[in-house]
Amino acid sequence: MKTHVDSGNSILQISMESQENTSANSIKSRPINQRKRLSPAQRRKQITQEAVTLITQYGSYGFPMQALADAVGMTLPGLNHYVKNREELLSLVIETFYDSEEEGNAHTALGAAISHCDQTDSATKERRHLPGALHETVRLNAKRPELVALFMRLAIEASDPEHPAHKFYQNRHSSILIDMTSVDWELPEEYRDPERLHDLIVTAFFAMDGVQIQSLTNPSESMMQLWERAEHILFPSPTWDGYR
Repeated sequence: MKTHVDSGNSILQISMESQENTSANSIKSRPINQRKRLSPAQRRKQITQEAVTLITQYGSYGFPMQALADAVGMTLPGLNHYVKNREELLSLVIETFYDSEEEGNAHTALGAAISHCDQTDSATKERRHLPGALHETVRLNAKRPELVALFMRLAIEASDPEHPAHKFYQNRHSSILIDMTSVDWELPEEYRDPERLHDLIVTAFFAMDGVQIQSLTNPSESMMQLWERAEHILFPSPTWDGYR
């Protein structure tokens, strides 16, 4: 009887050890970093986000496409399924962050700022205030310095007529002016003249570009601190009191 029990225990022990070994072997055989399957839209977004990081660090042409493929965990042929070449990649970046209506992208910061002013002014039944819209634009951009850096780098590179972003930047100035001058702003009397308003808006955006560059290259003062300095010059008291 004892021998039978020992034999049974031995068989049971062997069986349990066999199961443990099988389980251990199964765990060891699993890939450590199994790549997550993404939808085409999710993959395109991932590619764009990694491209922004690389472009900001190295410029549009300062990194090999293989580096981008590695960053998103794909082979180069797999990446080419989404973007065939560098020009398509840059076009995708511009489309995603500047031309689209996606919330939070750089090109619609001004639109979001005007919308913010609409919500604020509707409570007081006032029209939109230009200084407030510009202030909100800077505030939104200050929250995403990596996109501001990308925008500035591409702006310099896009001076080349062959650059994929050349047309976008070429049209940026006129499109901003059209958008801004078409708004029904609440303005001091002397700025209700269209030409005077045009000159003010142009100067304000020159100042905004300068503030963004300064905050990136010499961050001893924040973007908002620098803009608040500019506001005192662009919208001085008492002329702009009550119109902010």
